[in-house]
Amino acid sequence: MIGGLYMNISIIGMPLFYGCDKPGVEQGPKILRENNVIDIFAKKHNVIDLGDISVPFLDAKEKFFTNPKMKYLNEVIECNTSLAEKVYLALNNGTIPFILGGDHSLALGSLAGASKYFNDDLAVVWIDAHGDLNTHETSPSGNIHGMPLAASIGFGYESLTSILFKKRKVNPENIFLLGCRDLDSGEIKLINDLEINMWTIEDIKNKGAKATIEELLEKMNNKHLNNIHLSYDIDCLDPSYVPGTGTPVNNGLTFEESQVLLHGIFSTSHVKCIDFVEYNPTLDKDNKTKETCIQLINLMSEELH
Repeated sequence: MIGGLYMNISIIGMPLFYGCDKPGVEQGPKILRENNVIDIFAKKHNVIDLGDISVPFLDAKEKFFTNPKMKYLNEVIECNTSLAEKVYLALNNGTIPFILGGDHSLALGSLAGASKYFNDDLAVVWIDAHGDLNTHETSPSGNIHGMPLAASIGFGYESLTSILFKKRKVNPENIFLLGCRDLDSGEIKLINDLEINMWTIEDIKNKGAKATIEELLEKMNNKHLNNIHLSYDIDCLDPSYVPGTGTPVNNGLTFEESQVLLHGIFSTSHVKCIDFVEYNPTLDKDNKTKETCIQLINLMSEELH
């Protein structure tokens, strides 16, 4: 606790839709700011708002201009390089970066920044309906938001794997996937080949969220990892909670299950960087997704210590 406040938090907005190619998600940071995200954190923490990453405009007709297999490649790299530098700077200044998305391709940058700061002492907890372990060779869509985790472990297109520095960002054995239920064949092969830690939605429903997170934390403790990068994609939740997301998948986590998982992760006191991604206000119904996002951010702020 610092002067009566718990932690120093840096808020960084990433108004990016190029990774998912579904406009609307870039409005996430603006809408969340308008709904008092800064004030939510300021109740318990010292908050620094570092503003938004600048996103260049590119006409949709030119999305494959740089590469025929990946959309908006140069723009995604440019934005994520800026984000990586800002995340590294925030960590260097003794703060916890909280990145408001925007689509999940932003993890290319946030993970690169965290990795540069923490080196190999870094666990990645990835809560998501998807694995995001595709490459340009395996992706069915060419959407880069399905590639950040693969790139971060050194698989895929070189300009994606070398953001900020030319080295693998995270050891595959230090990745912990939670809530997956929509994996492509190339992702399944990579998970099996590299023995990546994964608890699918079926695992969580069968074991229960509490037993699942206890199992995860035991594995993490055995590796003696002291720093966690938490990457939270709201589509981990069942679409009934978050209709306003670009790639919803049925049979997701309940809010209560997500709460149990997050409580376990934050109880370690090792969470040092957080992504909050894939809220698309233009797809929302009756503000349900916005309300869920605000609840989640309140929860994360309360748990962060």
